[in-house]
Amino acid sequence: MSDEMKIRCPICGKADLEVKSILYTVPFFNEIAMFTMRCPSCSFRHNDIFSTEQHQPSRWTLRVKDPSMLRVRVIRSSSGTIRLLEFGIDVEPGPAADSFISNVEGVLQRVRPVVQTAINFAQRPEQKARGAEVLAMIDRAIDGQLEFTLVIEDPAGVSGILPDDMTLVKYEELTSEEASMLKGAPAWIDMARREYRERKG
Repeated sequence: MSDEMKIRCPICGKADLEVKSILYTVPFFNEIAMFTMRCPSCSFRHNDIFSTEQHQPSRWTLRVKDPSMLRVRVIRSSSGTIRLLEFGIDVEPGPAADSFISNVEGVLQRVRPVVQTAINFAQRPEQKARGAEVLAMIDRAIDGQLEFTLVIEDPAGVSGILPDDMTLVKYEELTSEEASMLKGAPAWIDMARREYRERKG
């Protein structure tokens, strides 16, 4: 399904983005739309997830205790912050933050090359050693040999962790103060979300 949304390219500013969307029905969120946005004038391309409903700022916490939990579905919007507590890793949204629908193992696979890059650029031996330690922990977690905690926080309430058994995950609504301390989506993404909801409303 294509939507004619008039959003100017945030990179070149020369053309409106071409927008394609696919609707998904998922537990808790009911219906979400995954968007691919592409500029016909430059090479800019971006993915994002929109909820068709307004949600409260949220925090989802999952304790991954066995290999089967690596298959738990994860939805991360471009305003979502991912925290891997035992690894000391926080992945915060930036101007180029992409959204995705994956699973817990997919989150680990996305984080792994970021840690590897940090090791390559580290200048001090202790930084490289710590990076190697975290990388080994991620590999053990991917192999189902290490328990860990995955947290996703989202001021827009679009991200989530959705196991088949919802008793495995802890869901909390964030206070306004907690939400204000999180990085949100870039302004042009917020504008696109507002326009989408207005058109659907």
